[in-house]
Amino acid sequence: MAAIISAVARPFGMTVVLLLAVAFGARASAPAGVRDLVGKPAPNFQLVDQSGKKFTLSALHGRAVVLFFGYTHCPDICPTALATIAAAMRRLGPQAPGRIQVAFVTDDPARDSPQALGKFTALFDPSFLGLSGSATQMSPVYKAYHVWFQRLPNPGSAAGYLLAHSSIIYMIDRNGTVRFIHDWRDALPDIQRDMKELMI
Repeated sequence: MAAIISAVARPFGMTVVLLLAVAFGARASAPAGVRDLVGKPAPNFQLVDQSGKKFTLSALHGRAVVLFFGYTHCPDICPTALATIAAAMRRLGPQAPGRIQVAFVTDDPARDSPQALGKFTALFDPSFLGLSGSATQMSPVYKAYHVWFQRLPNPGSAAGYLLAHSSIIYMIDRNGTVRFIHDWRDALPDIQRDMKELMI
């Protein structure tokens, strides 16, 4: 969190640093709506994966799913979260990719094409999916999972803007129930422990 606040705020000064710290701090722990998902069926949705194929969450019934919402231009939160999840997958052994599907859902469909998502997720693990859709398709998914993000200008950057965004890792068991939630800063052993539970 501190790293992204620093990266975003450098061009704007201390006032923006403080405002971003407040915005992120208010969302540092899972909001009530996210916590309320635990123990309940994961909201179903239909998007498109990095190969352009239709993805439906309910089609993975019988297999665990780890969801994370972010964007490919993210300077630190998303790479850190995906690297941690990928490390946990490796520690769980070669059977893990067959039992757990990791899916990275974009908060930035305007820039994150299926091809861009495919290149990004492949940096962490070739089994990871990158999911996107039109703004109309994405909106109900964000609402169902209580995903928050806000566009922030980034003068002088080729990317054009950054996103301040929520950073919850959703862990869904083989029965389609949200079993665990984590923050992107949670320790690798904790992530690995709960992913292992999903495989049972």
